[in-house]
Amino acid sequence: MARIGKYELWRISSVFALASLLIASVAVALGWPSWVAGLLVGTTLAWASVALAGFVSTELTEHPVPEPIGRPVPPAPNPRLVELNELVEAIGDPVIAASPDGVVVLANTHASNMLGLAKPLAGRHVEEVVTKAELLDRFSRGRRGESWRGSVRLPTPGSIKVCDVSIVPLSTLAPAGVVATLRDITELDGALQLKTDFVANASHELRTPIAAIKGAAETLMLAADDEAMRTKLVGMIQSHVNRLEDMVSDLLDLSKLESEAMAIQTKPIGMQDLAAELSQLLYELCQTRSVELTFDIDPAVATICTDKRLLVLIVKNLLENAAKFTAEETTVSLHATKVSGTESCQIRVTDHGPGIPLSQQQRVFERFYQVDPARSGTQRGTGLGLAIVKHAVRLLDGEIDIESVWHRGTTMVITLPGVAKS
Repeated sequence: MARIGKYELWRISSVFALASLLIASVAVALGWPSWVAGLLVGTTLAWASVALAGFVSTELTEHPVPEPIGRPVPPAPNPRLVELNELVEAIGDPVIAASPDGVVVLANTHASNMLGLAKPLAGRHVEEVVTKAELLDRFSRGRRGESWRGSVRLPTPGSIKVCDVSIVPLSTLAPAGVVATLRDITELDGALQLKTDFVANASHELRTPIAAIKGAAETLMLAADDEAMRTKLVGMIQSHVNRLEDMVSDLLDLSKLESEAMAIQTKPIGMQDLAAELSQLLYELCQTRSVELTFDIDPAVATICTDKRLLVLIVKNLLENAAKFTAEETTVSLHATKVSGTESCQIRVTDHGPGIPLSQQQRVFERFYQVDPARSGTQRGTGLGLAIVKHAVRLLDGEIDIESVWHRGTTMVITLPGVAKS
């Protein structure tokens, strides 16, 4: 038999009370003895008392007394604010929203990461979050109703980032709430700076031979009777025209190498055939400077699989640089060996020139960079050779390194994949 719960007793008592009242009513109507009717009425009152006590007990249990006034009750989250937080968090750029009194209301994870601060940023004053004076000033102007967009160099943990910043006030009345969005354009800014420097350097390098050709041509017109002067001026014009031709050729090569659309055509290349081809190309330069080219090619790398155009471009530029800058009546050597335990070929080109200071060894790969103008003498290059080599090596998934001792010589080390299996 099921056990009756104490809180259900009042319901059963109510039923019995109603039944007793009904029977008492019938007894009075039928004229039963008075003692019977009195007993039934008493029974009804007893059951009614039990029912009332059970009802009161149940109500107190199911509806407890509320907490005393004064104890803090956490407010329910605002659904609109939750949605807004989720929206701001989904934005890919840092976003900071501040109230009219300068307190951060919303800020996403990207903002805290860029500023190097732990979340949450909300509830903190803007001055605690942003330390850059220029950006703080823009926030202040935004609270006065001024919109602004521009770039700001923002110090971040470990580096300085260039950010495109947009400040938008939320009202025309001052003070106003402000929303700031920041976009990291550090790489883009660096690329634009490189482009600016490249154009400036190219203009300077092109202007020099053009001015020399123009001056020589004007003087040539006045030296009609001086055969020796005419010969000298024609030679000068020819020299600078050759320099312009080399520079234009190098600029075209560099442009092709920087193009992502350049296709790599891999095929077997005989290193001995390549050595013979390059010896022929550089014969005149080596004869002029009394420089000897030597090739030492390991049989293990007699054939490598790579793009011939790029390989010729790499090795030709390295040998040409070495032949220009090595001391006269010395040797420029090329050693090709297999890297132990890999299918890669290492090419080392060594000269006996003035060398490259350690502090400048990585800068030689920059366009138009010259370690020392006096270093090259009359054999001054275009300043693009090693930039071309670096891009070509990158396209072949290779590596380039420098081993140089000041006043003793330089060795350029190229490592390329693609040794043909025997």
